Amino acid sequence: MSTRLRLSLLPLAFVLASCSSLLNVQRTPFTTYSPRYLAAAATQGGPRVDWQLVVDTPSSSGMLDSVRMLASPVAGELEVFPKARWRDPAPTLLRSLIIEGFESSGRIVGVGSATSGLGADYALAIELRDFQLEIRDGAPRAAVRFQARLFDYVSNRVVATQAFAQETPAAGSDAASAFAAFESGLNAVIPQLVDWTLREGGAARAKTAGK
Repeated sequence: MSTRLRLSLLPLAFVLASCSSLLNVQRTPFTTYSPRYLAAAATQGGPRVDWQLVVDTPSSSGMLDSVRMLASPVAGELEVFPKARWRDPAPTLLRSLIIEGFESSGRIVGVGSATSGLGADYALAIELRDFQLEIRDGAPRAAVRFQARLFDYVSNRVVATQAFAQETPAAGSDAASAFAAFESGLNAVIPQLVDWTLREGGAARAKTAGK
């Protein structure tokens, strides 16, 4: 092979090697985790409300607004499970489970996302502050912490605000154990949020009607 031909093939070989490298990265196996809402009975049986609610996509830091499953081995530090993903970014995932929680309660006329076009009376805004597996003193736990604010949808006035926190022990520090703890924790904290929202919204509604 002539020197000129060998030189002309070098760029092609480099491109093929680069493509091969990229394909290898893309083929790295990972598991997608999709938490289910299983706590419908926990929110049923309470008083019904005659108003509608929109649930905004929770705000969060850039690190939390991702499909990456996070772990905190030391306070103030975050790491990524390399072979684990959530089905949606954590804020979107939380929003969909919250909406499902309200729907499953059977206690509200209508509920949907802010983009659903629902003619709402109230809006639920959430600031997601923690959504990671924390390991403290060798004990792993799934931590879900957020601040909720209920707004009058017309006046944009804050009706009520409340902090929620759920720390659920995990069987281990691997992704599968973390997922099981997260699913359990979400099924514990979402009913609390549903009950609080319906109670505070109902009280605000009654107060407005009494004026």
